[in-house]
Amino acid sequence: MNARRVSLSAVSIALVTIMVYAIRVPVPATGGFWHTGVIAETFLATAFGPAIGAVASGVGAAIADLIAGYGQFAPLTLIAHGSTGLLVGLLAWRKGWPGMILGWVIGGLAQVAVYFVGEATVYGMGVAGATAELFGNLVQVGLGFLGLILFRIVRQAYPQIEQLASAVSFEEV
Repeated sequence: MNARRVSLSAVSIALVTIMVYAIRVPVPATGGFWHTGVIAETFLATAFGPAIGAVASGVGAAIADLIAGYGQFAPLTLIAHGSTGLLVGLLAWRKGWPGMILGWVIGGLAQVAVYFVGEATVYGMGVAGATAELFGNLVQVGLGFLGLILFRIVRQAYPQIEQLASAVSFEEV
């Protein structure tokens, strides 16, 4: 991994952390919260691909959980949001609208499914407890569409954005 990818990953992790931490809506039924981080996750995975998308989404959201006092959810958050970044990146990176929409939908549904299964089983909330977050989690990942729109706007202004995650190559002239 080169210095540019490390730097891009670090800045992306920080952006997701801020977006998750900045606006939190508590969910009393589960002790968790909803947030706007998926906007950044979708944007970053679409712009920079599955590796940066997975790392930034998973690590950034887990760090926000730790900072906000929700450390018990950090391991599940790492997996749930990491899967979103990975899937959005795999399906949307360097693709047109159909791939971007597919990535957003599948990545978002993966996040909701991971949270549902994890809360119902590992966290012992049962199906009823996990269901209490289902609607909010669907709305939360629905916000990811704004990340796609943001990506389109940024790419129009700065077409080279997708090249930032690529390996640096030099051509002798």
